[in-house]
Amino acid sequence: ILVALFINEGGGCMDSDAAAAASSTASDRAVRNNGNANNHRGGGGGGGSNGDKDESQSPFRVFGLMLKVVRLPNIQSLLLVLFTWKFAFSSEPVMLLKLQETTYSKESITYMRTAISPVEILFPLVISRYTISSRPLDLAMWGYLPRVVLGLLACAFVAYAPSEDEVSWQFTLGLLVYLGIQSALGITMFTSQMAFFSRVSDPAIGGSYMTLLNTFANLGFLWTTTVSTRLVDIFTYKSSPGSGEGKEGEITVDGYYVTATVCAAVGVVWFLVMRSRVEGLQKFPLSAWRVEAAGRNSVKSSTSL
Repeated sequence: ILVALFINEGGGCMDSDAAAAASSTASDRAVRNNGNANNHRGGGGGGGSNGDKDESQSPFRVFGLMLKVVRLPNIQSLLLVLFTWKFAFSSEPVMLLKLQETTYSKESITYMRTAISPVEILFPLVISRYTISSRPLDLAMWGYLPRVVLGLLACAFVAYAPSEDEVSWQFTLGLLVYLGIQSALGITMFTSQMAFFSRVSDPAIGGSYMTLLNTFANLGFLWTTTVSTRLVDIFTYKSSPGSGEGKEGEITVDGYYVTATVCAAVGVVWFLVMRSRVEGLQKFPLSAWRVEAAGRNSVKSSTSL
């Protein structure tokens, strides 16, 4: 990637040289032909502007600005929140995997996901007006503990799930309602998060600031899900296998229930400890989220970072 960026940077410099040469040629012609002097000078000025633009958009300068952004104390506090607040919900994907083992086929789960897609489409429109404020993360905090409780409720669905031949429409309807509420709370947190990112992002950097914050948010989801899935295996205990070939021991302790309980407990502790930090992040002025003036001006200058 860096080699490709270096090649592109070199191409930008070549374009700048070509533009400068064209500018010089136009100036020579302007001396010979006073009637076309203005047109030629305009072409030369345009070439110089393209050179400045290519130089100002150097990917290495953008990388340097991103490093300055990460060094901001409030950004580091935000990264701590993004890296930890999803652990309470990391057992949610495991629930559907458990139901596939006992009750529903993969196709049935897909159909149920499709059935709740209107919630995922329309619910952001309902809550969007609550995120247009100076405190968009309040909406995420409002839905945090209810989503933690849903993680424990998922254990009841898994524990009382019937076999595939005995599943009733009441159980399926209850699961659909559960998935709809879970999706609504997840969208609430995501929309609140994106509204906050949009509010604090430095417009001098453009979309790179938003991309950086989204990257850390995605990492916070991925590592917690990976750890949670691994914990299910660690906390699962089986009895000694039988004498028959290929037989496995029966599960005496299902690690899913232990993991879901641990995640819920961590979620409650996180809410009590980190809620004040989230509120503090929203009290920072917008200027605190900007990189220093020298860093911002370097996007439009030729000074290196």
